[in-house]
Amino acid sequence: MLTLLLAFLIDTAAAQDISFGYTPAPGPGENPAFLVTPERTITTLYVSIEVGGKTLEFNKKNLPAGQQVRFEWPRDTKVTHADAFLRATFADGNVTETNVPIDYQFKGQLSIDLSKATADLEAKTVTVSVTSTVDQAEIIAYGAHKAELDRRVVPINAGPGPIAVPFVGDPSEVVLLDVKLTAGNAWSGFTYSPWFLNIPHEDVLFASDSADIPANENYKLDYTLEQLRDVLDKYGAIVPVKLYIAGCTDTVGDAAHNKDLSFRRAQSIAKWLRAKGYTQPIYYYGFGEALLAAQTGDGVDNPLNRRALYMVGANPPPAGSGIPAASWKAL
Repeated sequence: MLTLLLAFLIDTAAAQDISFGYTPAPGPGENPAFLVTPERTITTLYVSIEVGGKTLEFNKKNLPAGQQVRFEWPRDTKVTHADAFLRATFADGNVTETNVPIDYQFKGQLSIDLSKATADLEAKTVTVSVTSTVDQAEIIAYGAHKAELDRRVVPINAGPGPIAVPFVGDPSEVVLLDVKLTAGNAWSGFTYSPWFLNIPHEDVLFASDSADIPANENYKLDYTLEQLRDVLDKYGAIVPVKLYIAGCTDTVGDAAHNKDLSFRRAQSIAKWLRAKGYTQPIYYYGFGEALLAAQTGDGVDNPLNRRALYMVGANPPPAGSGIPAASWKAL
């Protein structure tokens, strides 16, 4: 629970005699409250709180110095302002009175579902689901080594349900988006990485109808491993770097067989990298004939199409990356 403390100088005799506070953002199920802490003994304390068209009254007696008293009122997420009045009589007979305005907001009034969050590089948006109408988004874009690239407040005016949050900064450079959504007096935030990279590499040339990596092709994967380590050095402290390997085939054989073959080719590369010490998460999938490097007719034996693509990102390759959505398998 967060408590906001307020300092009031009421008059010379009462200066610093009472500390006030309130809960500026009550959590789920928590009632808003006005907090009073006497700095010296109070014999009688009267508090009234006007909130939501009602007046609540409280009376306390013989409060020792340093004992905090909490005055709560029923939780109503539509009401975020209250006015408190306090009258305290101290042991020496001095009396002090004050009015305290209280503004607060409720945590949990706006929630975000990231379970189906998606990025679209062409539209330059991230789509998430929210429980309330979102007025605006404050967005910070970070690049490599968490350098701040851009910071903006943009109108949203959408929800509840899926909403599209625009990128800020150059999408080719943005690694992480830090987003704060505002809905009335409520807010909630999330981070999302639309970042992905194609790893430059020389294709492993598989033999026709084989998923075995030829020994004379290992040097190509050694180079790929070096590229992956460079990526970790540059981005690993910002986002969880995941490797996605897409296996592909030529058009010899039927489509179902080629899909299975491409799956095994991607798995072979994943296992090779793991055996050579690459410890980050690896996912793989077989696209069969769907991602031809060289467009050919059916039944054409073309080594250029017996290949794999390597991509890294915090999330699966987004729309606009050239890679279809897939049920990636973790190694």
